[in-house]
Amino acid sequence: MEQHLIEGGSAIITGIIKGKAMKECTALRLERIAEAISWKPGPSIDEQRKYVVNNLSNGIEVVLLKPGWETISKKRPNLHDMTPRVGDVYKDATFMDLWAHLSKMSIIDFDAFRRVLVLIYRNAFLLDHRKTGDSIRYSPREDVASVIDALDGRLKPILPAGGLWGFLNFLDILGWNEDVKYHTENNKPTFDGRYEVKVGRPNTLLTCIRVPFQMHRFIKDIVNKTKEPGTIDFQLGYKMMQDFLKTRGTCVPTNINLVDWLAPYIHE
Repeated sequence: MEQHLIEGGSAIITGIIKGKAMKECTALRLERIAEAISWKPGPSIDEQRKYVVNNLSNGIEVVLLKPGWETISKKRPNLHDMTPRVGDVYKDATFMDLWAHLSKMSIIDFDAFRRVLVLIYRNAFLLDHRKTGDSIRYSPREDVASVIDALDGRLKPILPAGGLWGFLNFLDILGWNEDVKYHTENNKPTFDGRYEVKVGRPNTLLTCIRVPFQMHRFIKDIVNKTKEPGTIDFQLGYKMMQDFLKTRGTCVPTNINLVDWLAPYIHE
């Protein structure tokens, strides 16, 4: 076993999610969608009702606010949209903000970056969630939590207050909201509607793996070829841009990509 696995990474070794594991994930997603749409919204976007879904060890609240901004969209309102927030740290965070944090990790601590991407993969498929009563929450088991704690210490200079726990919790509620938006029809959760199963949470979080990883490869290629700029592989950047145009906002890695980029942490 490789040294870095012995030093704590073995807890997050994960097989590609498919078959029975995918069905289990889908069932959990349906429960979470049902919970979220059962919450009553506040009277207006200026008077949102707060639902605390988790708390970080430093007291920062992980919350979903109802109603969200997309409920008042003129083009196509998402009636069950919510606003995800982690304290004042991730208040109006965009996808670019999240990708930028990950890109900084990739430059400063590449091994930690790869482990964080594995944690995002696990988050995408609810592998680190637990059911307590009627609620399903992000709550990694002790050995996985120890990996997060160790990475949190290494990445503190890069991430804002709330650290890696805040970052992973924000991704959790961001994905939760995406599921609610795309898989609610006639006020009921469904995966038999307009969108396929991976639309929503999985595609959103998997995009947060592919974009920073391929951006890292592109930047590394530029740095390595500064003396021979004519040999820079610009297709590394343009291929991703082309895929974004095709898929209208998501850019998901294949299972082959994931194993190639994140082995031995992710395997078939």
